Amino acid sequence: MSEPDSVEFLVSEMARAQFSDARLSARLASMTSKLAADPSKSFPRVFAASDAELEGAYRFFANPLVTPDTILSSHFEGTRCRAADEPTVLVVHDSTTCDFDPDGARQGLGRVRAKGQAFFAHASLVLSDDGARRPLGIIGLTTWVRGDEPSRNEKARWWQSVELATERLGGPANLVHVMDREADDYALFHHLVEGHHRFIVRLAHDRLLTESTWREPRKISDVVAHIECAVARQTKLSKRIAGSRSPKQKAVHPSRAARLAKLAIGAMSLSLKRPEPQPKTLADSLSLHVVRVWEPDPPQGEEPVEWLLLTNEPIDSVDALLRIVDRYRARWTIEEYFKAIKTGCAYRERQLEDYEGLVNALAVFAPIACRLLALRSLAQHDPDSPATRVLDSVELDVLRAFGRKPLPAAPSARDVLLAVAALAGHIKWSGEPGWLTISRGFTELQTLTRGWCAARNIHSACDQR
Repeated sequence: MSEPDSVEFLVSEMARAQFSDARLSARLASMTSKLAADPSKSFPRVFAASDAELEGAYRFFANPLVTPDTILSSHFEGTRCRAADEPTVLVVHDSTTCDFDPDGARQGLGRVRAKGQAFFAHASLVLSDDGARRPLGIIGLTTWVRGDEPSRNEKARWWQSVELATERLGGPANLVHVMDREADDYALFHHLVEGHHRFIVRLAHDRLLTESTWREPRKISDVVAHIECAVARQTKLSKRIAGSRSPKQKAVHPSRAARLAKLAIGAMSLSLKRPEPQPKTLADSLSLHVVRVWEPDPPQGEEPVEWLLLTNEPIDSVDALLRIVDRYRARWTIEEYFKAIKTGCAYRERQLEDYEGLVNALAVFAPIACRLLALRSLAQHDPDSPATRVLDSVELDVLRAFGRKPLPAAPSARDVLLAVAALAGHIKWSGEPGWLTISRGFTELQTLTRGWCAARNIHSACDQR
């Protein structure tokens, strides 16, 4: 968020959720306050004041009047207001698998691979377009359950998410939609062009080009190899491990060691031909640009980096090309966002019995994860920004009093991130703090802050006697 919200602001935003019953809004605000302060703790530990409090939380998640859209209604409005203050914003769309161990059947979920249960979530995350990738909030969240075979209609979610984001953010003019390979779909490109939407999508398919462009039918692969390097750039590639990814994911994104890669960047215009299976109501062809990012000399034994980015953004200068590449690289932020939900908020450990309860809980955690993401993103992309953009004055006072190491006189966002992580035992020289460490450190800070405020209130009351 442009100025990362305090827990109190987040609670007040969620309290404006548009429920027909005002008591549900009050319950949501109360729950958000405790969950935001302790996002990685289990429900029984967070709602430990009484059996009634815990039962009230479970009833909220199971209430048929409660839906993800009503939970997030006021957050969507807050995201719109924050986006309106920016000249341009990135809307990053992506899907994730919410899988759960088979430790008890949850009603309404589908199977995932050999064992376990799962549903799928598709989120639209709004980021600043100033290079800092500041999370401004989410503007869409949809979920679904897959049967034994993927639904043919799943491709439609990409265009539906664009329509929804555009409607909620007030029009397409200052939005740039960013999507990964899974969104490579001619029908989506047609709708984006027809609706005057700006976009950057990574290609997955070797598409046919129109015969009017070339003397004989050719594919994209026939021509992009002739793109000349317009600018070179060095970039750090993160380590990628096999982990628990699916065989398909491992094939598309093989494991690799971390390294510094020298990339070449170039672009050209081309005309895509409508694939035969696509309906004839779509345009026969689409004139777009492709930006190629490739690694001419990869280390021996390493797969070379290569991205083909389809876009309708200008490609007429080096600055324009670099801007497209940087905007696409911001897409990784949504992967970090999903980690903030799953690990930082311990979402996959939530013990709820059915699909409806789980998706309602996901909606409650969605804005909380945005705050965790804002804390880490600002420290990474704008580390010298003032600490007041991350924590409020009371939280900073508490961190000065109880932190393991003293903060500088004018602490930065980076100083604060490391100080928060240190509350959970992180050591500065042991690499970047992970989501669980950040969440636990933030939990400890919130616990200390509540005690600090309570003590100040007691002293204030004594002074008035």
